[in-house]
Amino acid sequence: MERNISVNFRGHITWQKIMLNCGLYLAILCIFILFAVINPDFLTVRNMVNVFEQSAYYLVCAVGITFVLVSGANDMSVGSQVAFSSVVATLYLAAGGSIPASMGIMLGAALVIGLCNGLFVVVIGLPPFIGTIATGYVVRGVVAYYTKQETVTGLPRDYTAFAWTKTLGLSNLTWIAVLIVLLGIYVLKYTAYGRRVYACGSNPVAAGVMGINVKWIKISVYVIAAMSAAVASMMLMSRMGGARSGTADLLHMECVAAAVIGGTSLKGGQGGLIGTFIGVFLVSMIRNGLNSNGINSFWQLVFTGGITLFAAVLDSYKSRTSA
Repeated sequence: MERNISVNFRGHITWQKIMLNCGLYLAILCIFILFAVINPDFLTVRNMVNVFEQSAYYLVCAVGITFVLVSGANDMSVGSQVAFSSVVATLYLAAGGSIPASMGIMLGAALVIGLCNGLFVVVIGLPPFIGTIATGYVVRGVVAYYTKQETVTGLPRDYTAFAWTKTLGLSNLTWIAVLIVLLGIYVLKYTAYGRRVYACGSNPVAAGVMGINVKWIKISVYVIAAMSAAVASMMLMSRMGGARSGTADLLHMECVAAAVIGGTSLKGGQGGLIGTFIGVFLVSMIRNGLNSNGINSFWQLVFTGGITLFAAVLDSYKSRTSA
């Protein structure tokens, strides 16, 4: 006897399809309800705004990672890039350098690192995991050596004050994150470049036949990811008042988790920044709920990894069933 309950409404809908498309969000909703019962302040507007302000730099970095994932690639170096850029810029500012020049240095370094990742993966042909993680080790190792793994401080007061200044009730960092997300949505969804990124992720061979320069697209998304990491570095420096070589060591995992939870496929060609925005918010809220209940940070990693694994398994199963 058939146990699946089906409903004939706009096609054949089964419990299996519902769970594939909504199961992850239903599970997260149950977690939210549990946190709200334990802590009545969890779902207040004030707490949600605070969580978003704290994760603004994370959202900006996730924007760049989404471009890379949609193109069918991956970038394991973004966390190391954030550490490298923030340490280099902090050292420069502490030595009396100007804020605009420090931003230029960070963006210039990001351009070089992004091009190097593109060179290793696209031109030389290294697997993304190997090529980008090697870049990450190199840049993090350089700053760890020069700082002796100690925290670097000495940022100008104006720089650190920027993160804590609010406009229309929201921090400046929040507004920056929102603007970058909106810009990313426009580029990825409404421009010819964005359509080419999706095409390269879906079927790079067919994209090449259509006249798309697949190699250039793949290199460009690594540059976008690096630029996003540089902006995230500026935001994190301003909020923390300093930098260290061990900063953002798990940022790549968190960005990928947010993108996958938001519906971006690890195989490329699917997803978008609206989903990534939702994913960042959900992951950040879960982390906040665990913190507020005194859950050890190591268990928070287990929780985040479990959710990411669940989302990846669902993505893989949906890909097989739709093939």
